[in-house]
Amino acid sequence: MSTDTGIKILTADIGFTTLVKPVIDKVDTSADNWTNGNYAHVLLDFPLTWAISQLDLMNSVERARTVVVTQATHPAYLDMLAAFHVSAVVEAHDANALITGIYAAASAMKVYQWRSGLTYMELRVTRLLVTGYDTAAAAESLRVTQKTVNAHVSNILTKLGLDTRAQYIATLVAHHPKE
Repeated sequence: MSTDTGIKILTADIGFTTLVKPVIDKVDTSADNWTNGNYAHVLLDFPLTWAISQLDLMNSVERARTVVVTQATHPAYLDMLAAFHVSAVVEAHDANALITGIYAAASAMKVYQWRSGLTYMELRVTRLLVTGYDTAAAAESLRVTQKTVNAHVSNILTKLGLDTRAQYIATLVAHHPKE
């Protein structure tokens, strides 16, 4: 779905657009940055993890002009999405961050601040675990050994103070709204 001239909403279900439409309607698309052929994608991560498959389909220019809106709040999940080199990742309730992200994406600027302390490779392993890969499949996809994948998982668990992969994945996809 497109709104105005430079914003394209990417969503699994048209009904999800109601979550961001009031905010997007506040964006001034008549400004100079929109008349120079600039655009922004607003990718809705509803249901959770849907954005991962869409980001995999985009080229680097499209990702650089993308703001991912998610209901997730865990820093590692947000960083995992940002590791696709998108312009911004914002939590669904943060209207100001979404507006800032849209303007930044229109100019292919990155405004995301890393939060989890995980390395890029640990975030790539996270992405595969969240999408259902086992150790062998993750190793094959990353072109590393299973031992290397296990080492990254061990490092992740240590950094985040967790005990198991299952606990890690459950923590990432759990929805804990802010009070």
